[in-house]
Amino acid sequence: MSTRPEVRRALVTGASSGIGAATARTLAREGYRVALLARRADRLEALARELDGGSERGHLVLACDLRDPAAIAASFATLEREFGGLDLLVNNAGMGYRARVEQLEPELLRRVFDTNVFGLLLCCRAALPLLRRGRRAVVVNVASVVGRRGIPGQSAYAASKAAVVSIGESLRIEWAHEHIAVCTLNPGLTATGFFEAQPNPSHLPDPDLADSVGPMQVASHVLALDRDPKPEVSLRAKWRLLALLSLIAPRFADRMLTKRLGWSPERGA
Repeated sequence: MSTRPEVRRALVTGASSGIGAATARTLAREGYRVALLARRADRLEALARELDGGSERGHLVLACDLRDPAAIAASFATLEREFGGLDLLVNNAGMGYRARVEQLEPELLRRVFDTNVFGLLLCCRAALPLLRRGRRAVVVNVASVVGRRGIPGQSAYAASKAAVVSIGESLRIEWAHEHIAVCTLNPGLTATGFFEAQPNPSHLPDPDLADSVGPMQVASHVLALDRDPKPEVSLRAKWRLLALLSLIAPRFADRMLTKRLGWSPERGA
């Protein structure tokens, strides 16, 4: 007698828009039960209604600001009560900050690292007991290609994503004995509302999105990593090469990047 496979339980942070919402849609379509975590409850509720589509899977809404440790603890207590365990954690939530270093504001800088780094670490800590109860537990940390090679005008954001890459490297070893696979996903330019939402105090020009991918393409890589975990996946080959060159020939890499970005130190763009 055949038995139906057990439903995988996933938590996606930053699920209210962009890559997070696309990931939630992709996982739900594949039969996962998904917990949606983000600050904007109204958007999460609308997405949950869309994903449920009359089914009885019971996707979960967790309105939570990752800058608030108490809110994180409360959200994971609800998750434990509703799901019991966790099979997939997708740490996707993040905010950008487009500014030269001389323009950085302490409060905005703190928000970037509280969200992109400290919130991610606290989610990992809170998720660990649930992942221990999971089936073939996987963590996917969404970093960025700029986490492997910083770019001018985004030093704060790039540094926060470099921290995400480093966290992934640490956790791969730290959690190996727990049989939890930890993956780092480095998207390149993705056509979402990310650039419009990020602080940009001097109106530095946003990148040309003509060569970007859609959020559903990135979401498909999250699904692939859950099915076949890999330590790190970068979605743009040119940026993988640039990251390697930055280690072995940093001045040459700087010249390549300056030419690629059209960056002029005099005008800062």
